[in-house]
Amino acid sequence: MRKFYKPQKFLRLVLALFVVGFVSTASAQLSGTYTIDNAAATGGTNFANWADFRSAIVTNGVNGAVTVNVMTDITGSQVSFPAITGASSTNTVTINGNAKFFEASVGDAVILMDGADYFTFDNLIIRNTSTSVNVQGFRFLNNSDYNTIKNSTIEFSALATGSTVGGAYISFATSATSLTT
Repeated sequence: MRKFYKPQKFLRLVLALFVVGFVSTASAQLSGTYTIDNAAATGGTNFANWADFRSAIVTNGVNGAVTVNVMTDITGSQVSFPAITGASSTNTVTINGNAKFFEASVGDAVILMDGADYFTFDNLIIRNTSTSVNVQGFRFLNNSDYNTIKNSTIEFSALATGSTVGGAYISFATSATSLTT
């Protein structure tokens, strides 16, 4: 004689599997202290570069305060932070630059805050090495609120004299090329 599962037992099994999947996803949210360090690429700590950190925080969100210690100078490309799931006045993201630089050559901002809230950048050197007249260090758009930049340096290391008419160290604009919008 064959045994058949009752629909209620099958439904409970499916529900239990769903809950287990949801809990394991939720536990992947970031909280605590991390590092951005080239050593991560060779089995070191946390994130090898800014792009890896950005990917993790955008994919997973946060469920507590996050502190990221930058441990090495890094050259990369623009990093863009959209709204981060779980970010709040309690669940903040603090980037401790440790006087290390993040360098990129972009005709826009090195760090683009595209809806991200509750970030603090402290003691970080942002270096844009582009020769574009629209160089920027940070650009904030799409209601990026409650963000702080402190004790930091923003450099435009490749601009020639008189070519700074369109750039800005920090801009609040929706366009990369028209900083008055």
